[in-house]
Amino acid sequence: MATKEPFQFEKKFEVLSFQIDPFGKLRWSALGDLMQEVAWKHADSRDFGQSLFDKGYMWVLSRMQIKVHHMPSWGDHIIVKTAGRGIDKLFALREFLVEDDKGNVIAESMSAWLLLDVRSKRPQRPNQVLPPELFSENPDKGLLPAKLDSAGAFQISSELTVRPFDLDMNNHVNNVSYIRWVEDLCISEGIVFYDFLINYLTEAKLHEVISLSLFRQDETFLLSGTSQNRQVFLASVK
Repeated sequence: MATKEPFQFEKKFEVLSFQIDPFGKLRWSALGDLMQEVAWKHADSRDFGQSLFDKGYMWVLSRMQIKVHHMPSWGDHIIVKTAGRGIDKLFALREFLVEDDKGNVIAESMSAWLLLDVRSKRPQRPNQVLPPELFSENPDKGLLPAKLDSAGAFQISSELTVRPFDLDMNNHVNNVSYIRWVEDLCISEGIVFYDFLINYLTEAKLHEVISLSLFRQDETFLLSGTSQNRQVFLASVK
C-alpha cells in the first residue's frame, strides 16, 4: 500500500490520555482524527481546504485503508505525514504514514476522496481545482483502496443512534465516527485487528438508527452498517 514517493506535509503529536483505548493504546478512531487533521492542515497550506469550502465545495471520504504495525501508547510522540498521490477517475488519492519518535513506521494508510458541490452533492473533477503537482492524473496502479462486496451471512450485533457528537462542521456524520462504531463493535466482540478497510456508501443522518452486523470469513471480519434497508457503510478488519 505504501509508496516510495516523498511526503508533502507532516505534523508531530503526543498521544494524550483521552485518546487511549481500554488496552492502553491509541484508539483507531483517534488515529483517524489525527490523519484527518493533518489532511486538513495540508489542504489549507496549499489553498485547497477552507478556500474550496468557501467556494461551495466539500471533501467527502469514500474509501480508506489503514494498516497498523505497532499502535502507540499514552505519552508516545508520533509524526503523521501525508501527500497527494494522484487522481483515479473522480477519486483524489491521499497517502498517510505514521512514524514513532525514532523514525520507525508504525502505521500506513491510503484514502480516496470525492470533491462534491455543496448544493447539488454531485462529484466534481478534482483535476479542475487541485494543484497538479499534488494530485496529478494517472497515479500508480493499485493505490485505490478496494471496493468491498456485501455478500455474506451477516448477523445483527447491535444498534446505535446517530448523535450530535457524530456530526462535523458540514452537519454530516464525520468519517471518524464510522471508524469509532467499527472499533467499538470489535472491542465488544473481542476482535483484535491490525488491518482496517472501509467503504463509505451513503450519508447517515442525525437521530438515524444504524444496525451493525458482522460476517466472518477465515481471519477477516466484514462489518456492515445499515439503516432503513440501505447500506451506509461496509468495513473489513483483519
